[in-house]
Amino acid sequence: MRITIPLWFKKLIRLCTILVASTLIISGCSAPVNDSIEVTNPSIRAAFAQATTGAAYVTISNNTSQDDMLLSVSSLTILANDIQLHSMLMQDDMMVMQELPEGIALPKGETVALTPGGLHIMFVGLQTTLDEGKFIALTLTFKHAPAQTINFPIVAMHTTDMPH
Repeated sequence: MRITIPLWFKKLIRLCTILVASTLIISGCSAPVNDSIEVTNPSIRAAFAQATTGAAYVTISNNTSQDDMLLSVSSLTILANDIQLHSMLMQDDMMVMQELPEGIALPKGETVALTPGGLHIMFVGLQTTLDEGKFIALTLTFKHAPAQTINFPIVAMHTTDMPH
């Protein structure tokens, strides 16, 4: 038994192959465009019920062509009396926490990690419990890039060397 494929069908297959190949070639020739601020690895450290402070951590990659700043962090949830940006630094052989009211620099093309013992988001005067397994939406406001609202999971932090 011989199957005959109509000529129009062969032409259609050939045309589709050419279109797919052309699309792949054209897309392969252009540089990937990622001109944005990328926010990854968000987390909030779980805290005991009577805690008055808490901390959040995140990684921010500035994939834009200009330097930027993380200016502030806010929450629609009544989370704390104040949400501040902080750094940790050694001063006279002591680790000291310092508020960064001007924000955190995000140099173009670089990644800045907010981590325990370093840059971080600080919740002062907690108004809610930070129970493991919950999520809290935080809005990160930048100097140039659009603000981003990110769901931060509350996670257990099993370490003894955390500053908060």
